[in-house]
Amino acid sequence: METYSKVIGLPVLSAEDGKKAGNVIDVFFCPDKKRVIAFIIDTGHVKNNKSAVLPGNVRSLGKDALIIDSRNSLIKEKDFKLFLSGIGRLIDLRVYSKQGEFMGTVKDIIFDHKTGNIEGFKVSYGLLNDIIEGRNVIPLFGKVEFSADYILVSREAVEEMKSTGGGLKKKFFNG
Repeated sequence: METYSKVIGLPVLSAEDGKKAGNVIDVFFCPDKKRVIAFIIDTGHVKNNKSAVLPGNVRSLGKDALIIDSRNSLIKEKDFKLFLSGIGRLIDLRVYSKQGEFMGTVKDIIFDHKTGNIEGFKVSYGLLNDIIEGRNVIPLFGKVEFSADYILVSREAVEEMKSTGGGLKKKFFNG
């Protein structure tokens, strides 16, 4: 499993010629399909410096680099803008249970780079709570509803979330 925060900034290398194609600057997700749609790359060119690579063209994703098949796999910005229109951003969306309880704000996204599936979210209930309790993980199972402003999760996801986290409380007081 990978997280959004660990992928941002990784160098993108071509398996074909070993050359650097750029750096990952964003990951676009499709909330309806609960999948990664594209990795956005800064190619470093003065003009047209953004490109996208689709998950199917990613050979591997390690802790130190994203390896693509070839630099021919890159889609120019003018071509992917139309393709990516309507794709939602998930970071900073507010998460609520279907019972109306605020669960936190999405701060990281957990996904499987091989399948592209979003597996869950790391949510924050505020800085102080993050330090004391740690960030919780909300798994994406059960019925999940996405909108432009919020995410609604099932009771099962909320129950699973309550067993995650960490922080000082867990470290020093065993939960």
